[in-house]
Amino acid sequence: MESNANTSTAASNVFRNHGGTVFFLALITVIALITPNFLSIGTLQNTLVQVFPVMLVALGMTLVISSGGIDISVGAIMAISAAVSASLYTSGVGLTLSIGCGIVAAALCGLFNGILVSRFRIQPIIVTLVVMIAGRGLAMRIQGQLSVSLEYTPFGDFGLYKVAGKVPVQIVIMAATIAIMLFLAKKTVFAKHVEAIGDNPRAARLVGINTVATTVGVYVVCSILCAVAGNMEAARIGAVNVAQLGLFVELDAIAAVAIGGTPFSGGRTRVLGTVAGAIVVGLVTVVVNMNNIPSHYSMVFKALIVVVAMWSQRKK
Repeated sequence: MESNANTSTAASNVFRNHGGTVFFLALITVIALITPNFLSIGTLQNTLVQVFPVMLVALGMTLVISSGGIDISVGAIMAISAAVSASLYTSGVGLTLSIGCGIVAAALCGLFNGILVSRFRIQPIIVTLVVMIAGRGLAMRIQGQLSVSLEYTPFGDFGLYKVAGKVPVQIVIMAATIAIMLFLAKKTVFAKHVEAIGDNPRAARLVGINTVATTVGVYVVCSILCAVAGNMEAARIGAVNVAQLGLFVELDAIAAVAIGGTPFSGGRTRVLGTVAGAIVVGLVTVVVNMNNIPSHYSMVFKALIVVVAMWSQRKK
């Protein structure tokens, strides 16, 4: 009996700590069995390209949640950044400078979020809700119209570019971002400060951690990743529609973090778990489409996966 109990406890701990990986492997297995040609190189590449924006936003969200916060303005920040970039580009500014300005605009949004959360002690959900509500209106004001086409331009072409003629540029950027986030989470003092703030903000202040600067940094990093996701998605689609770009991405990102095992109470960062979680979330949508299942079912499946993931991570 004791042996069975120990085995059950060990299995429970593995599932709690590596839930995203378990879901990922299980989902890949099921999908490969029910979806013809799913494991072809072309299908896998297309899947990763579609997962790209959720992946980047979820990696930024992981840091925010690890600090004990939340950011539901990520979709609006994607739209603001892409609107700035597209507006400057279509007015004759160079591609690099246009995208750079779009990233700066996103960073300013993150700075705004971080200052209100850390300096003015306003609840993160309230601060980011304000930016989420106002953001799309601001994006439309910046762009001057609902949609701007980027087709047949260097901006749009970049979203379709393949490195060495084979690998979509989104996959290369995704891999580089994952590597940077892993280094940040495992090797830097900044990440330790983030986790300390998420675990106990008062204790973090007492030991000398600059909680304001660290919290602001977290929201700025998240917003910069949103900017990269927004600009690349606009380039891939060939247009910036401020009403649709990044819409509901915050829900998929939060789901990816939940599946990946980063606790919403803060204090721990699971980058690889989020990577697996983002792929799980993206695969649900892709498989629903590939098997001609009505798209609204994907939302139900995602919700069920999140519930199971949160249940598996509960404290015993």
